[in-house]
Amino acid sequence: MKAEIVSTGTELLLGETLNTSAHYLTGKLSLLGIEVDYHTTVGDNPKRLEQILRQAIERTDLIVTTGGLGPTADDLTKELVAKVLDLKMEIDAPSLENIKQFFSRRKAPMPSSNEKQAFFPEGSKVLPNPIGTAPGAIIEKKGKTVIILPGPPFEMQPMFDNYVWPQLVSMIGPHVERMNERVLKVFGMGESSIEKVLDDLMNLPNLTMALLAKRAEMHIRLVARSTEITSGEAKMALDQAEEEIRRRLGNKVFGRDQETMISIVGKALISKDLTISTAESCTGGLLGAAFTQEPGSSKFYLGGAVSYSNALKQSLLGVDEKSLKAFGAVSEEVAKEMAEGIRSKTGSALAVSTTGIAGPDGGTNEKPVGLVYIGFATANGVHAEKFQFYGERESVRQLTVQAALNGVRLYVKQ
Repeated sequence: MKAEIVSTGTELLLGETLNTSAHYLTGKLSLLGIEVDYHTTVGDNPKRLEQILRQAIERTDLIVTTGGLGPTADDLTKELVAKVLDLKMEIDAPSLENIKQFFSRRKAPMPSSNEKQAFFPEGSKVLPNPIGTAPGAIIEKKGKTVIILPGPPFEMQPMFDNYVWPQLVSMIGPHVERMNERVLKVFGMGESSIEKVLDDLMNLPNLTMALLAKRAEMHIRLVARSTEITSGEAKMALDQAEEEIRRRLGNKVFGRDQETMISIVGKALISKDLTISTAESCTGGLLGAAFTQEPGSSKFYLGGAVSYSNALKQSLLGVDEKSLKAFGAVSEEVAKEMAEGIRSKTGSALAVSTTGIAGPDGGTNEKPVGLVYIGFATANGVHAEKFQFYGERESVRQLTVQAALNGVRLYVKQ
């Protein structure tokens, strides 16, 4: 099955909004063995959108559109799909009621313009939207399938996962070849180092491996192709490859697929009934923010301090003025004293501190930009680790957060 993704919205063409929806949909369709041949982006122009839709329907089996489902005059995706497929527009009573209820829950009158969101091309399978006012639809005619989805990713993704995915699975059948994917996540090794260790695994006959560089980690993407009937063989190939990669890379592999460093650390802290606190300088609260983004973080994260100035490091965390004068704020000694200070203040089982030079200015020959010290304090003692990161300011800060979390992961894992 060939597919085309048609994204509508002038804001996409102007670069004001990143088209994450096309990226998301392509990944999902590829997993089902549906080949995406085209990504097309068109502005809020009826003539151009009609032209693009006619072109897409002519050259592909499956068209997925995003955007153009709002209540305003320039939201015309459904109307133009109906025109291209020679279908009438009909009101869907349940959708209209859901839209009315949406405004009622917010104790606001429904503007009359929102009624147009309840109209669909005749024969549409309407897809509910519990998050917003724009339902989606699946339309099939003469061997072509058009899937209409809302533009905002937080509305589009759950609609696709809950309603479109099951429909596509039933459409493609058990004999279509699809991709079985697994992603292993690595911290503390670069792309060339990983490739050197895994070189002989890069071209196995029954699976493919690709290395993907992210801002603060590396991903190893494994893909084994199979039909639904042979999916067991694909899973076995993925399991064997993962086992060998973990054996070779050891604790550099921290997670897989949807797991994140913070989710792994959070679960580990909860499982061992440990609490943690943070003292930050160069990361400016990013480490604390990482902990609090995890659901249930109140069970393990007590709080933290952003002590950017030396004066606050002394008054709030108890860092010795002599240490600051002798070694500087970016030093092993100060990192250790920051961690000890916040642990003493909060009473946490574990404390983590960050101090470094994020750049782009402030570096010297002795202490270059990207130099970071991360302190760890527990009841058993305190130590600090030295890192030299490279890249622009935000990369250094994100790498520092990831290194701090990784240090916690390895400590809790002991």
